[in-house]
Amino acid sequence: MSKRKAQLRTFAEMLAAVPREPAPDPVTDEPARAGRRDDGTMADPAGRVYTCVRETVSATAALAAAAAGAVVVWDPCGCGGGCGFRWLGEAETARLVASGPPRIRCNKRRNGNISLWRSADGTVLLLAEDAVFWGDVLA
Repeated sequence: MSKRKAQLRTFAEMLAAVPREPAPDPVTDEPARAGRRDDGTMADPAGRVYTCVRETVSATAALAAAAAGAVVVWDPCGCGGGCGFRWLGEAETARLVASGPPRIRCNKRRNGNISLWRSADGTVLLLAEDAVFWGDVLA
């Protein structure tokens, strides 16, 4: 056997020489992220998960929910969150309530909607999509 042939190792021998480390544990839960999730739920920036209760609510019902302390989220282009959501703070929500009910517009080109979501702890979320105009905050 030639000297060169004696220096060559098989692939199996090379693998056997590599130190082995344990594989990381697989991720079992969907990572917490704000916005719509693959399972149809919605998560806020704090990780609270909401389930849709009503696909469409009236302007009067939206005003009542916001006045009662609902979290308000705006999807300005109506893309379902692909461009991101705007999560309104308490001060902005108070301005919404002070301005009266929202105007929800639906026509050939735009389809405004407000849906109602609820978390397991009872927190309510309003999702305003596309052509929803509410005071000077959602315009």
